[in-house]
Amino acid sequence: MMRIFIADDEEIIRDGIRNCIEKEKERFLFVGEASDGEMALPMLMEMKPDVLIADICMPFMDGLELAKLVRRAMPWMRIIFLSGHDEFEYAQQAVSIRADAYLLKPIDSLKLVRTLEEVAMRMEQEQRQYFNAAQNASRTEQESEALREHFLNALLSGEISAADAAEQGIQWGLPLAPRQCIVCLMRLEQPGNTVQVRALAARTFENQEGVIWFFRGGERLILLLWGETEEEIRERAYEAAQNLRHEIRQFLNQDTLTAIGMPVGRVSALRESYRTAKEALWSAAACAEGGVFGYTDIKSGKPQKSNFDYFAGSTLQDKLRHITLEDVSQFVDIYFGNTTEQDMQSMLYRYYLLMDLLVTAARVAGELDSGEITAPNDPQAVLQCAATLEGTKEYAAEVLGQLARLCYRHQNIRYSAEIQRAKEFIRANYSDSSLSLHMVAAEVGFSPNHFSTIFSQETGQTFVEYLTQIRLEAAKELLLQSDSRMSDIAFTVGYSEPHYFSYLFKKHVGMTPRDYRARKDEVKV
Repeated sequence: MMRIFIADDEEIIRDGIRNCIEKEKERFLFVGEASDGEMALPMLMEMKPDVLIADICMPFMDGLELAKLVRRAMPWMRIIFLSGHDEFEYAQQAVSIRADAYLLKPIDSLKLVRTLEEVAMRMEQEQRQYFNAAQNASRTEQESEALREHFLNALLSGEISAADAAEQGIQWGLPLAPRQCIVCLMRLEQPGNTVQVRALAARTFENQEGVIWFFRGGERLILLLWGETEEEIRERAYEAAQNLRHEIRQFLNQDTLTAIGMPVGRVSALRESYRTAKEALWSAAACAEGGVFGYTDIKSGKPQKSNFDYFAGSTLQDKLRHITLEDVSQFVDIYFGNTTEQDMQSMLYRYYLLMDLLVTAARVAGELDSGEITAPNDPQAVLQCAATLEGTKEYAAEVLGQLARLCYRHQNIRYSAEIQRAKEFIRANYSDSSLSLHMVAAEVGFSPNHFSTIFSQETGQTFVEYLTQIRLEAAKELLLQSDSRMSDIAFTVGYSEPHYFSYLFKKHVGMTPRDYRARKDEVKV
């Protein structure tokens, strides 16, 4: 379904377009709107729609300027311009930005729907063309690609001398002496569809200088980028990785995890950039399923997103006390997989693990009012269940399922202590832009889904609402008590995008940060 965003300073126009889109909800999805380009940009960066419908003439930032920024940050986005002026100059500029359509106000609903259908059709056709082209590559092209990937992989492994790297690199598109170059290592969630990923990479980086991509094995995609300065090359690396990640999520419905290595000053040193990218990927994979991570962030100890870790920070009994049905399967896999394969081949060892789990589960059930689970008291019966690893895990899952249902029915275990710990952790770390529900859940020993539910029940707010409240309270204090720039305050309270910070501040406080600061004498924190 095609996702559409509207940017227009006339409310009546936005209402009309929104109503038109919502009538076609089987084909199109309205995802948001803004009254000017400045407010639209951070929302677009967050929502990443497929189509932007933008008025050319808007206050603060007009549609043309907005489109230029969008083209750079999100090149896949389709752009439809609106204008009340039938002037050649506007149409000429729209063409230069590669707009998909140019519509004059007042907007005819039938024409708008027809235009959106045409854009959707072009998107589908381009997708098919790229996939077919990749699938039908000639044998010569495939052989050439194989040689190219062999050279580039050997370069990353350090198997090629500096002289050969310089000589052969030119043949495959590498510069002779770049000032800075960097490696991005992308892990695919579902290996096996390299043809489609190749097509998407080819489209994403088409006509882009300073970027080369290739596969290393069936589930690793490498991006090599070069530029003038470290700052420039890092920024380009994040941008390239995010753009390709969006395309893969959009067309293949799968996520990717990308790590960015450290910049190096010559082609022959790419091996070092690749090594640091691998280190970053290993670290990121332990706490995130998708996203883009930098080696420098991980080396500086910056927290990353984290999945629930059943075996970190609390006892088995504490973990079982908060288990949900959604957690059972993963819990069993980790519990019996957290030891060596040789140990798990021993029936006696499986028996001890299973018995410990059953006894602990029974103890947790006993904490509940009239709580009880069906578990064998006879050690011989447990020994029979432990005859095979499969049987051991099946029985463990059955008992834990009983416990999870019991906990759900008898929620008399209060979570005030855990919620208080979560709040303290949020207050101590709100300035970290990567702070997430997963990180806080792991800190207090809950799975993310369970933590989200009980946090809302106990506080009356979602995690995001509470975090936003804490950050904006801190921002209000800084606005009144310091002369720091707006962008610096945004970074200090945890927002890496100043425009998005301004948008949230105005939405929740009712005025812009600048207006809030201007009322120093009237406002009391």
